[in-house]
Amino acid sequence: MNIAGPRLGYPRLPRRTARLRLTALVGGLFLVTGTALAAITYALFERATEYRTPSLPRIPRTPTIKNLQLPAPLGQAFYRLSQFQNQLAQTQHQMAGLAVGPLARQDQQLTQAQQQLIRDQHQLALSVRQLAQSVHQLAQTGTVQAAQRATDAHQLLVNSGIALGIVAVLALLAGWLVAGRMLRPIRTITRTARRISSTSLHERLALDGPQDELKELGDTLDDLFARLEAAFEAQRHFVANASHELRTPLTAERTILQVALDDPGTTTTAWRCTAEEVLASSDEQARLIEAMLTLASSESGLNDHQPIDLATMVTATLADLEPETGRLGIRVDRVTEPAPLDGDPLLVERLAANLVTNAVRHNIPGGRVEVRTGVEDGEAVLSVTNTGPLVPPTEVDRIFQPFQRLDRRRANYKDGHGLGLSIVRAIATAHHAAITARPRPDGGLFVSVIFPRPQPASPAPGGGLPANSETLLRC
Repeated sequence: MNIAGPRLGYPRLPRRTARLRLTALVGGLFLVTGTALAAITYALFERATEYRTPSLPRIPRTPTIKNLQLPAPLGQAFYRLSQFQNQLAQTQHQMAGLAVGPLARQDQQLTQAQQQLIRDQHQLALSVRQLAQSVHQLAQTGTVQAAQRATDAHQLLVNSGIALGIVAVLALLAGWLVAGRMLRPIRTITRTARRISSTSLHERLALDGPQDELKELGDTLDDLFARLEAAFEAQRHFVANASHELRTPLTAERTILQVALDDPGTTTTAWRCTAEEVLASSDEQARLIEAMLTLASSESGLNDHQPIDLATMVTATLADLEPETGRLGIRVDRVTEPAPLDGDPLLVERLAANLVTNAVRHNIPGGRVEVRTGVEDGEAVLSVTNTGPLVPPTEVDRIFQPFQRLDRRRANYKDGHGLGLSIVRAIATAHHAAITARPRPDGGLFVSVIFPRPQPASPAPGGGLPANSETLLRC
């Protein structure tokens, strides 16, 4: 029996949100710049308050009274001493040339001069003592200033660290608030996008404000929601129509089989007729499924890209339709000039076949079909024009949608399933071709498909030509 208490886990760190990362980034940048500013301030303070020992007067090797720079009292004393020495020298020179009589008078002058010299020497000693005291006071003042400077520098460093810590906390708080303010539109976009994607695609963000990055993000998401709404709507429409189109022949087959089973007198001939009707309905369903697969594959993009000639495919399609055009009495006028392009051979063949077949089947007895291929401005062009019932201009776009017919009848399969023109548009879009359709005033429709210019041919790997997808399919 385990009686140990619950295990203590490590504390969970907060989730690394964009707001937390922005706050850390702002705080880190402020700490770095604040530390650099404090260091520069400290260096400038050290340089500005650096103590320099005052330089004493430079005494030459052979000092004289003239070139010796001394304080004022000491200089005056030396100046007077030099004057006295000059006078004494002059007196001695005069005494040497005088008689003995005036000797007593000169001796008296010499005594006065000596007394004056003694006084000057005493004054000189006092000046030297004052100079020594001044130098001592100057040294003490330098020591006190150095200590005060060190104290001020230490106090400046401590105060800068305290101020930096306080302002760093304020910077983190400000960064947290500013990051929240900056990320508020993104949170709004996230909540709105989550609500739109989960409930309804018809809503839009519709952000207001300047044309900045957030506005561009909102507009991009609005465009994405519009495309998703259109795609889902087309998918729902396609699934509903496909279900209806497939349910109708299945219901007919069930009815045929149920009638045959309920009749006790059903003969072998009746069962054979029933089987033939069921097989015909199954063939119709197979063609419908094949058309739906073709539509889906053409909308998903190109699987093959080869240089082909549009005129060759149109010629082969017209040859296959000759029995049907002869039976309906439809006259075909064709001008099939070479029209090279790059694309998927199977899809382009299906495009040409659907256009021409649609022009033949949606026609009037004894009508006319014009088919032209050629090159205009370096681009391959296929145009098909037919006579037939009047097509309202407002219905042109609708008949290019899946399972749409001009007469809006769904149970009638003699004129197709309503997928021919939708397959044509999907294949043209996959080949980046421009498709144009307009009704004729006297009835019928004109359809033109313009393919882009073919790219320069590049050799296939190994020097061989690319394989033909049609040949592979037949094999």
